[in-house]
Amino acid sequence: MKGSVVMMFLNDGQRSVTVCPSVASAAHTSAICFPWAFCTGKRVCVTYVIFTGKAYNTVPMSNVILVFGYHDQEAPRHWNICRELRAQGYEIRECHTSAKGFLGKCADLWQQYRGQGIGAATVLVTFPGHYLVLFAWILTRFPRRRLLFDTFISLHDTTVDDRKLISQWNPDAAFLFLVDCISCQLADEVLIDTETNRQFFIRRFHLNPKKIRVIYLGTRSDLFLPRPKNDQRSTKASFDVFFYGTYIPLQGVDVIIDAARILEKDHPEIHFTLVGTGQTYGAMRARAEGLKNITFRDRVRYRDLPHLIGSSDLCLGIFGTTLKAARV
Repeated sequence: MKGSVVMMFLNDGQRSVTVCPSVASAAHTSAICFPWAFCTGKRVCVTYVIFTGKAYNTVPMSNVILVFGYHDQEAPRHWNICRELRAQGYEIRECHTSAKGFLGKCADLWQQYRGQGIGAATVLVTFPGHYLVLFAWILTRFPRRRLLFDTFISLHDTTVDDRKLISQWNPDAAFLFLVDCISCQLADEVLIDTETNRQFFIRRFHLNPKKIRVIYLGTRSDLFLPRPKNDQRSTKASFDVFFYGTYIPLQGVDVIIDAARILEKDHPEIHFTLVGTGQTYGAMRARAEGLKNITFRDRVRYRDLPHLIGSSDLCLGIFGTTLKAARV
């Protein structure tokens, strides 16, 4: 039956089976069947099973999740979500693209979806995937699949309220709010990183509390492991303070630099190493002008962080005072 279509009819409770040699033939049969049913008042239900010569399960399997997007596959957020879902018994399949441009990404994801999506009952749109949710929603209508979205952040809140890259009165701000709202409303379930962020999304975008779930950010437990105590660190003369980030306002790098300025005179043994680049990097370099106890370094691979952290005496977190900083 390779390349054939089986049409199973349920005609007022009487079941019959028709084998068509091709999809076109099945479509022709349907074109005759449904007008006849409409004219005669008969109730007709048709189920199509397409045989392509491969042993595909046409019914989506409940334990398969298709991870869909252009995410960083090494990022701790993605790694931890996949780990948690696997721990819950799900099989994870990657539908990942590195194509350029939005249309290029959609075309590549569509091609992969046609093969990887077979048997998957759930599609997870990964961060950053706000603009992909509508496309994924269309793909998951038939056959119907559950749609998850890891929003992680609000585009409007991040761009307008936290980073202040555009004014709230800018038309782009309204567009970002609309993207946030639509992407979250279309998903069957939304994933977020903290409980306070969850409450924020519920209020801001009028989400049903039952459809938004917290999966904490976490870190890569395969990379960050307990290490033997470094005796040399306790005997060295300097005290090394380490920071790694992207210089967004939420991280409050200005507070770190001001602290270094206070400590420079009385505690010259304390040295700060700031790794990364980003939005406020230039302003922070200017703010640290003249300080001898700060070293700036460009971004490093995530896999190199455990060594840098392990060789430091103190690692710093975030010191921002924005509303978003309070939620994460």
